[in-house]
Amino acid sequence: MNLTHQDFLAFLGGARDTLIYCAVSFPLALFLGLILALMSGSHLLWLKTPARIFIEVMRSTPMLTQLFLLYYGVGAVLVSFNLAQYDNAWVAGITSLALNYAAYEAEIFRAGMLSVDYGQIEAALSLGFTKRQSFLRIVLPQAIPLMIPPFVNDFIYMLKDSSVVSIISGTELTAVLSAWVSHHGSNPFAGYALAIVLYLLLSLPTSYLARLLEQRLRANL
Repeated sequence: MNLTHQDFLAFLGGARDTLIYCAVSFPLALFLGLILALMSGSHLLWLKTPARIFIEVMRSTPMLTQLFLLYYGVGAVLVSFNLAQYDNAWVAGITSLALNYAAYEAEIFRAGMLSVDYGQIEAALSLGFTKRQSFLRIVLPQAIPLMIPPFVNDFIYMLKDSSVVSIISGTELTAVLSAWVSHHGSNPFAGYALAIVLYLLLSLPTSYLARLLEQRLRANL
């Protein structure tokens, strides 16, 4: 079975939606992950404990379960408060991906910051730097090049994990593939091959650009 022009456009639309899910979810995951990392590294128990609990729960439970909880559980609450417009696959999918990956990004942030020698922080503080200044000028610039490879890996994982939103009728690449296969089940090879190529086209440029950025950051240290 050959792919028609309409099929090809449908697959491209699915790839576009996959990219949108990840392009919105991953920055949110990075932002939340940084907050969680700072909270989990705090000496204040009322900050550290909730952050550690959130990280462990999100890393120890399946994303599919989290997605169902958001879509059906939180969605029902939204409907009861006349916020039904937010009970859809886009909101649930982006929220689920962002919250799940925030837990992993928090651990990457924490490991990256711990990799910087504490003696440098003490030296900065002795020179009159505030804790905020030492974090922004000493810790973060040295930690970022170390964090880029795992961040990129997680973004690529997210491109693949975004397929879970097809369970709640999200229109991403795997959902388009599933719909196509259901109509062309006798010879689905062309659809699977195109889906693989599109996933590669989404992933490989990301890896290449990340390597360039990492090299430039390391050169500037």
